[in-house]
Amino acid sequence: TPRTLTYTKGDPIKLIYHSTPWRGLNVLLAAMQMIKNPLITLDVYSSTQIYGDQFKTMNDKNYQGLYDQAKQLKNVNYIGYQSHDYILKHLQDYHIFAFPSIWEETSCVSALESMAAGLYCITTNYGALFETCAEFSAYIPFQKNYLSLAKSFAYAIEKAADGLDSNIVEQHLEMQIAYTNRFYSWKRVGFLWSNFLKGAINARSK
Repeated sequence: TPRTLTYTKGDPIKLIYHSTPWRGLNVLLAAMQMIKNPLITLDVYSSTQIYGDQFKTMNDKNYQGLYDQAKQLKNVNYIGYQSHDYILKHLQDYHIFAFPSIWEETSCVSALESMAAGLYCITTNYGALFETCAEFSAYIPFQKNYLSLAKSFAYAIEKAADGLDSNIVEQHLEMQIAYTNRFYSWKRVGFLWSNFLKGAINARSK
């Protein structure tokens, strides 16, 4: 459900991270420690639970330090795993999708869902994120120095927060919603995959 409320200057600014912990949560938590604007808070929905109980049992302990850090930061709320349906229902409660990805994505469902919900998106330009988010995301150049990346990301979040109430941003998000629903709806994606598979089957039978 797209966010329908426009942002009013002085209101709280809510950020969301709803991806796996190894995709850049470390960078984002470092960035949140550099942010000075008291209106900005981050909710973290991140866990290895998305891949099942066995995967979580084997891997979640590797990220416990990040979870603990998120719980301790004053401007961060660590929520952990929630169902996909829950995330989709509550995306409209947020203003910014913050995703300093350090993982070489081939696409990014969390970014597309955030775009469709009308969130202002800030990502790195790593992997296929630029192709996925097109001209709508604010892109931070990826670098392997994660501290420098965090500084750049913190600056981008502060700047985005300053302009959230502008008409230009409102128009930008309206175009973003229309673009994402036009080209990345599950109905369209399913249609394209169906045609591709039918073509592959026909080609093989010849």
